[in-house]
Amino acid sequence: MTSDPYSSMTPRFNWWAERFGRRFFGRFQLAEGDVKQLRDLEERGAVVYVMRYGSRLDYFLFNWLFAVAGVRPSAGANGIRFYYYRPLLEAVRLWLARLGERLRLGRGGARDKGRERTCEAIRAGGSAFLFLRTDKIPSALTPRRWALRSGRSETDYLHEIVATCFDTEATVSLVPLALFWRKGTKPTRPFLDLFYGGPQRPRSFVKLVSFLFNYRNLAVRVGTPIDLRGFVDRRRGEGPQRVVRQVRRSLLIFLRREEKPVVGSALRTFQRVHGAVLDDPEVRDAVELEARRTRESRVRVRDRASRQLREIAAHPSPTMLAFLALVAGWVMGRLFTRFEVHGFERVVDAAKLHPLILLPNHRSHFDYVILSWLFYRRHMVPPHVAAGKNLSFWPLGPLFRRAGAFFLRRDFAGDRLYTAVFRAYVQLLIKDGVTQEFFIEGTRSRTGKTLQARLGLLRMVMEAYARGARRELYVVPVGFTYERLVEESSLSEERRGASKSAESLFGLLRARSLLRNRFGAVTVRFGEPLPLSQAVELTPGAADSAPRLDLRRATRELGLRVCREINRLVTAQRSAVASAALLGAPGAALRRGAFRESVVETCAMLEFLDVPFSEPLQACLQEERADSAVDPLLQAERVELNRSAVEDLLCVRAGARDTLDYYRAPLTPALVWPAALALALQEPGESGEVLRSASAWLDLLELEYFPSAGRARDQRLNRVVEYQRGRGWLERDAAGRLAAAPAGWPWQAYWIAQIRPVMEAYAALFDAVALREGRGTRAALVEAAGELQSERLSLAEARHSEGLSPVTGGNALDWLVREGILESDVETRAGDAVLSRGPRWAELAEHRGRLAAALGSR
Repeated sequence: MTSDPYSSMTPRFNWWAERFGRRFFGRFQLAEGDVKQLRDLEERGAVVYVMRYGSRLDYFLFNWLFAVAGVRPSAGANGIRFYYYRPLLEAVRLWLARLGERLRLGRGGARDKGRERTCEAIRAGGSAFLFLRTDKIPSALTPRRWALRSGRSETDYLHEIVATCFDTEATVSLVPLALFWRKGTKPTRPFLDLFYGGPQRPRSFVKLVSFLFNYRNLAVRVGTPIDLRGFVDRRRGEGPQRVVRQVRRSLLIFLRREEKPVVGSALRTFQRVHGAVLDDPEVRDAVELEARRTRESRVRVRDRASRQLREIAAHPSPTMLAFLALVAGWVMGRLFTRFEVHGFERVVDAAKLHPLILLPNHRSHFDYVILSWLFYRRHMVPPHVAAGKNLSFWPLGPLFRRAGAFFLRRDFAGDRLYTAVFRAYVQLLIKDGVTQEFFIEGTRSRTGKTLQARLGLLRMVMEAYARGARRELYVVPVGFTYERLVEESSLSEERRGASKSAESLFGLLRARSLLRNRFGAVTVRFGEPLPLSQAVELTPGAADSAPRLDLRRATRELGLRVCREINRLVTAQRSAVASAALLGAPGAALRRGAFRESVVETCAMLEFLDVPFSEPLQACLQEERADSAVDPLLQAERVELNRSAVEDLLCVRAGARDTLDYYRAPLTPALVWPAALALALQEPGESGEVLRSASAWLDLLELEYFPSAGRARDQRLNRVVEYQRGRGWLERDAAGRLAAAPAGWPWQAYWIAQIRPVMEAYAALFDAVALREGRGTRAALVEAAGELQSERLSLAEARHSEGLSPVTGGNALDWLVREGILESDVETRAGDAVLSRGPRWAELAEHRGRLAAALGSR
């Protein structure tokens, strides 16, 4: 087959190229699926590999990978000479032949001759490389006529390939290729870029040096092939010139999209960020108003805004990211036994199109470390993370800032200047296309359940979108599930109301002891990216007062949707299922056989409700050793195994119920469905009545578990009814009413036990509100409910100490306010909010009676 000897790939390398390839390329190979796809294309006809920029190093690497994989080598490429990678004598012979050809034909004639040979190989069904832009980078020092000649040469090469399809019946496939060995963005440096090339298009020497330092991070992306034969046949009437432009544009768009998630957008220097933020119209207005209010000069107020921006802004550094990735990888390997990641591919695909807003649940300080580490390991630019100012202490604060963290105060309501600066900074990140991450709950969950959404940051994102900062944004829910939590001891204390210890260097040093422990598996699930245009019924660019009202409502709805999606993404771990089995028992211990049966039934219900399982839990069930699900809790010394002549006992240790309740909590948004049905079945009735009663219980617990509403709720409740009928747990009584069958009585009590702590907390809160006649501050009412619950535990009128949680009491208060039973003087959930009787105060007695009846008389 004809080929261009000066630019074609070589079957054999010279000594130095062979040594270089073995040293730096030997560890890499094309994915098996990509190799199969390329061989199938070779059988169909010609294959043209397309890359954005010309590079001998890239070409050399693909020559090596093709040789290893048995893929047909390229017969030629534009813009590069490759013959001197061949064995020495052959390279010298080709150099002399090329010199003679240039003397006979001139530079342009020799180039045209090479293009003809390569195109002839394509017509014969061979392979070739097409670089849309060669490595001869035009700059301010390049004569204009040379730059224009280079651009025409590249276009002529593509024109010849397209003409091949116009003039012959040859089948040609275009295969886009993207190659990365550097992760993360780099700042723009106009003066240095003049001599060394830009961050995405460095000159040959700079690229070689970058490769030698970063070759272990190599990532090869083989894109979806383009059928050039079919493309030309569909557009033959438009003519070759127009088709060439369309093909080139399509290829550049694809390659840019492949590049975008890996290298991101160019970073602004802090000076440019500073100028853009302080020149924002809202910031200028806030400076003006603050100067009038405080009677300070505008210069002093602007200086204060500048200091606030320095307190907020991130200063990401690719070098620091590389260093921290090594440290994080070592720490993760010491602390956790395995990582399971699901749905990351859909995140990559979305990042190629539009910026991402990652919204994870918040369980541990390791959440943001793990997420950034996963992105970096998988050749994605790590997100900018919104972190609390409490984490800005030395030395972590500066390190996190260099890794992409930006800091915010816990509460800046009423500070117009700080709010304007922070909003302008977030809007600038969105405008620049930066992936952002913030926790929809606003803080770590002390209960293990998904908390109510904190909407401040999400509203800022939606306002920026409405103002036209970007044409589209993707919101991505992310669900973290830990088999064991690193901070389990401190969270158990905090969930009971203990004050949170401030983060500090001393605390960081004390945490070194954690490296001696292992905390099991971590599962990260990425939800389906949600286009913001589907959540906001607002034309981008409009931001007057009328759309803001719709925006507030849309933000609330989106927050609820994200919380529901996060609950769907939670994974059933061994510790969670074992905790549900142990806490569902009437006593503090369970025989091993009964525990095994509870684990199996719980997993069956979870599987029916579409809850995904972790790999260790799946292994326990498949190998018929369900009782080994308790192993993580035994290792953590939260449960002990007592030997018995009858059958071994699994006993919950004193003070461990809070921890087990935390691990069970991620499953309760699923288990609340059979629990609500069991509560409704305490009063047998017609099917419709039972379903309405179950739905009423779901309404009461909506702020705890975020169950679906409307038709989706009815369908799911009906599915649970059919499931329990199939298990023989439901029957029709003598009056034809739906009731629990004797075989199902123990299981109905078991499902209710999964949410009973929350019901006891709600009952205590409702009773405390009644005792105080609906008046008091939010903090005072929650505290009174906690005291009442403690009394009931001492008197054995309540069973579950894990129900003592200010978070649960706060949710119950929010539900009363939402239902109009109470009224609040402010919209926020601040502790000093004053509550009073609402228009539906009389309904409180009904809800208290319903809870009392369900829990049993006290």
